[in-house]
Amino acid sequence: MTRFLMLVGVAVVAAAMYVAAAPGSQQRAKGPTAKQFDALKKQVTSLNKKLAALTKSEAAVKAEADDADGFINSCLVSTNAGAWAVSEFGDGTNGTFGYQYSDNGTDFSFVTALDFDTSSTPDAWLQAVDPSCISTSSAPRAAAHAERAP
Repeated sequence: MTRFLMLVGVAVVAAAMYVAAAPGSQQRAKGPTAKQFDALKKQVTSLNKKLAALTKSEAAVKAEADDADGFINSCLVSTNAGAWAVSEFGDGTNGTFGYQYSDNGTDFSFVTALDFDTSSTPDAWLQAVDPSCISTSSAPRAAAHAERAP
């Protein structure tokens, strides 16, 4: 009986060695071909360029957002800024009342105009910018930018 078990044990070990050594049992990982490697290299280079461009534009967007945030905090919501209540006064259709206007100094007509409105129901509110934010050099630039805006 011991011989039989020994024979079965040897047969099991031999079978296990045969299976382990068989060519189909172990598959080696193959690396990419030279053509595949070159294609991957090009793709990585392209993606790196796109990432660099995005990083630059991200920095530009952040700088512009910081500038806008600074302007809002310093110039639009400071204690010297605020909102002005305004209304349009005058009869623009018939010209029967309103503000007198003349372009030659002799012929006057009634026209409409915006004026500060202290009533509880103004026509609109205009954003007031802190005067310290406006300089003689920045005001014309801001006006030119506003004219180009859509």
